Amino acid sequence: MNWNKFLSEGEKAVRLIREGLKKRNINAGESIITPFKTDEDIPIYNETGEKLFWISVKTVSGYIKDPIRQMPSNYQGWMCGEVESKQWINPPAVIIWYCLNTNTAWGTITPKRLSTKWIIFPDRYGKVIDKRKTNLTGKIHYLYPSYCVPTKEIINKQEVINYIQKLSL
Repeated sequence: MNWNKFLSEGEKAVRLIREGLKKRNINAGESIITPFKTDEDIPIYNETGEKLFWISVKTVSGYIKDPIRQMPSNYQGWMCGEVESKQWINPPAVIIWYCLNTNTAWGTITPKRLSTKWIIFPDRYGKVIDKRKTNLTGKIHYLYPSYCVPTKEIINKQEVINYIQKLSL
């Protein structure tokens, strides 16, 4: 695998989820870059074109069929976003994880104050090497401190869809 293929996995997951939402008559738009230079994967609009909220999509490698029981070793939760990222000024309404190898999707509803509900991994910047990025680029990359969603906060695909449909009415 090369770096471009790695980046294209995320784009593919976003595209598949956007298409699935559109099939369900949800006005899912193209990804946008914010004034903070962060991306909003799938903005959701009302019928007049006003943005209501956005969805963050996370691509998962491996072969995940049961996200509750298949947590990667040494993780305390599913990573959902960098702690220092400016996107958290305008947090998404929903985070969706998608495993391309199994077409399995799951998600969580984003709380207003992430730090009161979710844990942070790793504990210190630079503590854990990102093996996948390091292997793909040949340079050492570290995992940034990220919010992690404990499995008790995970909802299944249908619950995610129901919540998005409710928000977009």
